Amino acid sequence: MPLTDSPPSPTNRAELRRKAFLQAAREVFLEQGYEAANMSEIVRRAGGSLTTLYNQFGDKKGIFLATLDESLSEITHAMEVESQSHAPARDGLTRIGIQFVSQLTRPDSLETYRLIVGLARQFPDVAKSFSEKGPDKVRAALASYLMDREEAGEISAENPTQLASLFLDMVRMGLQSRALLDSDFRPTQEEVEATVSRAVDIFLNGVATRPL
Repeated sequence: MPLTDSPPSPTNRAELRRKAFLQAAREVFLEQGYEAANMSEIVRRAGGSLTTLYNQFGDKKGIFLATLDESLSEITHAMEVESQSHAPARDGLTRIGIQFVSQLTRPDSLETYRLIVGLARQFPDVAKSFSEKGPDKVRAALASYLMDREEAGEISAENPTQLASLFLDMVRMGLQSRALLDSDFRPTQEEVEATVSRAVDIFLNGVATRPL
C-alpha cells in the first residue's frame, strides 16, 4: 500500500493560516494604506474566515503590528545568534549590520517605513506600538550582544542601549535615507558591505589618530 502524507495537525494548520493572513495583510497594507485596508480583503486573499482572523490578531491594528513584528524577527534573531555564539565583536557586528541594512533597504521595507511615517500624526498609537515592536526590540537585541562582548573583555559598554542606537544609525542612515528619497536607488551588496565595514571600524576604533 503506498504511503501517503498525514494531514497537518491542528497546530500546523493554524500556523499555516496565520502565515497566509500575514502575507495577505502585508500586501493589502502596502497597496491600500493603513486606513483604507479592509479586513475582508485580507481574508479574501488568504482564505479562512473573518472570525479566525479576529481570533488570531484581534483587530486591524493587531494584524498590522504582527506583520511588522514578523519582518523584524529575522534581524533580532540574527543578533541573538551572534550573542549566543559569543561571536567576536568585529565579526558579529559586521554580520548584524549587513543583515540590518539589507532588510531595511528592501522595497517592501521602504514602503512600510513610508507608511509608518505617514501614520504618525493620524494614528500615533500605531506608530508608538511600531516603535516598541520594531526599533526598541532591535535595539534591545543588539544591546544584549554588546553586553556579551563587554563580558568577554572586547569592548566597554557602559550604556549598551545607547551604543546600540548609535551603531544602528551609523549603518542604516546613509543607504536607507537615499533609498527612501530616490525610488530608483537600490544599494548593491558591495555598497552595503562597504558601508557596514566603515561603520564597524569607526564604532570600534573611532576616527581620531590621537587624543583631541
